[in-house]
Amino acid sequence: MIRPVCLDLKRNLEIPVPAETVLALGNFDGVHLAHKALIEQAIALRDRKFPVAKCGVFCFTVHSADLLSKRPHLHLCTQTEKLQKFASCGADFVISADFASLRELSPEQFVGDVLQSFCHCVAAVCGFNYRFGKGAAGDAALLKRLMGGSALIREPVTVEGEPVSSTRICRLLTDGRVDSAAELLGEPYSIRTEVLHGKKLGRSLGYPTINQPFPPGAVVPRYGVYLTDCEVDGRHYRGVSNVGVHPTVDAPENVFPNCETFLLDFAGDLYGKQVRTSFLRFLREEQTFASVEELQKQIEKDVGNVKDR
Repeated sequence: MIRPVCLDLKRNLEIPVPAETVLALGNFDGVHLAHKALIEQAIALRDRKFPVAKCGVFCFTVHSADLLSKRPHLHLCTQTEKLQKFASCGADFVISADFASLRELSPEQFVGDVLQSFCHCVAAVCGFNYRFGKGAAGDAALLKRLMGGSALIREPVTVEGEPVSSTRICRLLTDGRVDSAAELLGEPYSIRTEVLHGKKLGRSLGYPTINQPFPPGAVVPRYGVYLTDCEVDGRHYRGVSNVGVHPTVDAPENVFPNCETFLLDFAGDLYGKQVRTSFLRFLREEQTFASVEELQKQIEKDVGNVKDR
């Protein structure tokens, strides 16, 4: 078994596992509202019953679905962003484990050898649909029994009558419903990547844009034009972003999805900088125009629509 790594979230340093821990368990893709509630419940349990313990998150370095699914699994945030979100929720540390090296452990071995012996876990909190152990044989009720009752099972967090889940959020994003996805995430869906050089077509049309590739494995929202917020060196600018493959000027089959954004009220060179682009509202579908001139007219309309909001 590859030994899990314990990381102090405040100092971003590897540390020994604390002597007593209360753990929130899960995959935590996106760290959405239900995940945040899980961590908050673990902190409250620690404060109430185990005041000398440290509260942390136990998850896998690579999402289990990346290894179990035959289809590529898409993610709502990067591993780095996930750790930042854990810290903002108030967790002290994260224990990241290698799923491949643990997947053959029985539920009893996972709880006894990993959670209790290695992680020093005195209490755990998991979601109602939590599964663990070889073949996902263990469920939340079994976890509670194996932990001697020192486990809480979090009931579903619902929005509009449906449980909040990463799958539901991904579906909303690919439908272009980024505002609804933001309700479930607790914040707008965003990407933070380096600005790359493009063809500079926007500049020639009077609307210089920044080009950002989507991180590998990231959910790509529905192709189209969005109202966005762009954070540059701590300052925020309203943006008009096109997500897609530029069908007017490129052969779509030869291009990877890209986010191309015109920032309102900004002047400067952002090449090589890290910019966070947050998707606020879907404006229209991506279109193929008969000419570059028609494209320019539509960009003018898009920018005008954003200025009016």
